[in-house]
Amino acid sequence: MQRDRIRVALLYRGPQHEGRDDFSSFVPMGLFNVLKSLRDAGYDADLHNLSHTPRAGLAETLHHIDADAYLISAFFGCHHEAYGLARIAKKISPAAPVILGGPLSVLGPEILSRVAEIDFLIRGEGEEAGVALLDSLFFGNGSPASIPGVVFRTSEGISENPPRLLDDIDRCFFLPSEMMTHCHGVQPENFAVLISSRGCPFHCAFCSSTMLWQNRVRHHRVDLLLRYLHDLRAATGAIYFSLRDENFLVNRNHVQAFTEALKHSGLHYLWNAQGSPHLLDDGLARTLAEAGCDQIQMGIETIPPRLLALLNKQGSPPKIAAAIRTLRQQAIRPFGYFIYGMDETEAEAAETLNFIKHAGLLDAVASPLALYPGTGLAQGVEPDRFFAKGEVLFHSPASAKKWKKKYQQALATLYEQEGFHREEVAPTTTPNPVRTVARHFQLLGQGDLAGAEKILLTLTREQPQNPWGFELLSRLYGELGERKKAAAMRRKLHLLTGVFPQSPKA
Repeated sequence: MQRDRIRVALLYRGPQHEGRDDFSSFVPMGLFNVLKSLRDAGYDADLHNLSHTPRAGLAETLHHIDADAYLISAFFGCHHEAYGLARIAKKISPAAPVILGGPLSVLGPEILSRVAEIDFLIRGEGEEAGVALLDSLFFGNGSPASIPGVVFRTSEGISENPPRLLDDIDRCFFLPSEMMTHCHGVQPENFAVLISSRGCPFHCAFCSSTMLWQNRVRHHRVDLLLRYLHDLRAATGAIYFSLRDENFLVNRNHVQAFTEALKHSGLHYLWNAQGSPHLLDDGLARTLAEAGCDQIQMGIETIPPRLLALLNKQGSPPKIAAAIRTLRQQAIRPFGYFIYGMDETEAEAAETLNFIKHAGLLDAVASPLALYPGTGLAQGVEPDRFFAKGEVLFHSPASAKKWKKKYQQALATLYEQEGFHREEVAPTTTPNPVRTVARHFQLLGQGDLAGAEKILLTLTREQPQNPWGFELLSRLYGELGERKKAAAMRRKLHLLTGVFPQSPKA
């Protein structure tokens, strides 16, 4: 039997209840890398996103997939969904091995002892281990006992091989056009998420990065990242992307090389990234804005020193406030992630809530502190608690309930505030694409439609290869009811991106 006669189904199903949101229904980017690795090895592999499949239709869907092996990716939050997929797959194909991977695999032995339908787990990176395990199971090439990261049953119990990080993360780097024909239930927007590095050097107590990546940071080559973005544009017509690195800003040389290449690519993307506020300064913010970065998402989490120490967070409130000002000066939208539900006192909660309202953030989200397997805060937590009925294990359910409404109110106040000030988006001697777009929206918000239109018409005249002028003009004319003008702008956008957007609703 040859590898190409082995049908492998990669499965993902996001949270369906308390952990559900638009982003959690996206396939984790690492699963595309595993798909690339399996197909490069010759396996007949396909990926199925079952996040939007009704529960009643899962059995029929998996029956039609009918694979020889199943690889399921799971995070804590969608772990019950992963177990459910394993049970259905094993019932349909009892002889087919069911393999679980993803961050949840840190609970390897505990999972195998509780979920009989899961045959193996792969801890850590699955690109090489997945191929090696299938080779062992189907062709007798080696033993699972010799594969790094594999957790498996033996006659004496459960055995766990220590994981090993890949020597070269570029080897399984994929392009959207290569993967799209082998994906089912995956929206084009899913590919507009790009990871340029793996790992983070910090030791935040609520994050599993330390366990997964051993605090090493490894970067993809910049030329590969640019190939991805060119391919993304050609395959999907995307003009915006998100960098989902755990901390994009940790390596300044990498940031400089990537932004410089992007500036000279002619692609004119706008994009966002995640990074620590204490790593920002004026020069770095200017570099980001000139390359089209219009938002930096910062893990601020909390303000009081006691709670920062609980989370083992780097940085300080004055540095965070300075980073917000620095971003606004470059017309980059400062976004904050916050955590509550830490048994905070009234005074401690008020300190963070006041910061949210008055620090100058333009976007923010707040979530209760959750305990995830493999994190510092989860040390000592009884494994049974990770197998309880709920999707999320809260640090303090009572505290989360107490502060939820207050944080929702603070976020509502934030969204009611004015965006950028006029002086923050005023033209400068060194214009950047982010400031141009921000100024358009600032004038639009003030009701200056003529001024907002003029900015875009100037942009299309001076940068006819920039899709954003045509995109925003099509939106503006559509909202004004000028359908012919809107259609003309969409046609010009189509010539640049290859994708014809739908007409906006009148």
